[in-house]
Amino acid sequence: MHKIIGFAVAVVTAAAVTGCSSAEEVAAPADCSPTLGAADLAEAGALTMATNATLPPMQYVDADGEVTGMRVDLGKELAKRLCLVPKFVNIEFDAQIPGVQSGRWDMIDTGMFYTPERAETIDLVPYEVQAVSISVPAGNPESISRIDDLAGKTIGVEAPGYEFDTLTELAAQFAVDGKPPLNVQTFKTNADAYQALSAGQIDGASIVESVTSFYQKDGRFETAVGGINEAPLAMGFAKGSKAATEVARVLTEMRADGYLPDLFGQYGVHGYEGDIAVSTGPLDS
Repeated sequence: MHKIIGFAVAVVTAAAVTGCSSAEEVAAPADCSPTLGAADLAEAGALTMATNATLPPMQYVDADGEVTGMRVDLGKELAKRLCLVPKFVNIEFDAQIPGVQSGRWDMIDTGMFYTPERAETIDLVPYEVQAVSISVPAGNPESISRIDDLAGKTIGVEAPGYEFDTLTELAAQFAVDGKPPLNVQTFKTNADAYQALSAGQIDGASIVESVTSFYQKDGRFETAVGGINEAPLAMGFAKGSKAATEVARVLTEMRADGYLPDLFGQYGVHGYEGDIAVSTGPLDS
């Protein structure tokens, strides 16, 4: 298993570009010409990507202080095929959409769930599918094995986000059905939620299944409920961004040549089966 830095992963400020690569460390490929120019990018010659590196094994900070994981590998490959230098900004999720809208970075590469409401504010390129899942301490002391077992429990979740929305809707439905209340406790990051779970302060933590499965390998946690509210995940871009069109093109190539299926296979992730294209509203069923 990859080694990560505990639970309290530090978040780098938006002004700092960090992690796996920088313009000084990695040169752009010399044998191709970029299709994105200085006017299309936050920084000429670089593909700058915002990520929330508290979700192992998808994106996290390793023992050497480097941002790594499946989506980081994917971002590096995207930059390579676009003939650009990959750069990652490790920042909390709630700052990522305003940042991409204002041009502080070119795209969001953090496993953001696709929703029609989100597609009204930024351009989205769906490429992956995940479902919401619930982690509990090893041994499952509260015997949580199905969604209804969450009634009367306190579940931690990073806010805002799709998992928070999913749990909030469940809590509202439990209230309508007269079930014991589901207490949704919000945290600044997913790492904070797992810290609280480790300390016994909450009954469970909610995040995508690839992350709960990773934490289960640690031996301190197990996945109690999975498959909740499955939906596509997407890369995010400013409205009308040329980078969105180019990334969609490259992702389509990656799926066709086997890179994307191979990468997903390494992490037990399902690929999006629809067209990998810029989407601005509801997806076709």
